[in-house]
Amino acid sequence: MQTLPPFDELKTLAEKDPEKLEALRLAMSEEIIRNASSEMQPRLRAQMSHINQVIAKGKNPNHTNIMLMAELQQQLKRFAQALNAPQTLTEHQAEIKPFARPGSQDKSA
Repeated sequence: MQTLPPFDELKTLAEKDPEKLEALRLAMSEEIIRNASSEMQPRLRAQMSHINQVIAKGKNPNHTNIMLMAELQQQLKRFAQALNAPQTLTEHQAEIKPFARPGSQDKSA
């Protein structure tokens, strides 16, 4: 399994060759997913896809980091909820309202 380069190398890549840093991120992520159990691989691929979508929305590296931190905080909050009150994960509060087209009134009366 590939090891993460030292911080100074990563910093240099980020500054001088961000495409190479991105390729490293993707290669290491793929390696981790491939080494995971077959049951976990689909979930990890879905998570990776979500992370890639968040990164694609970033306007600059700082914005991307803030968005990724927000995603991580949401995941940690959900994890804490699963540990402390698992029943709340399946509770739904949706209100179902009838569908009516605007201006469509019963004209048969």
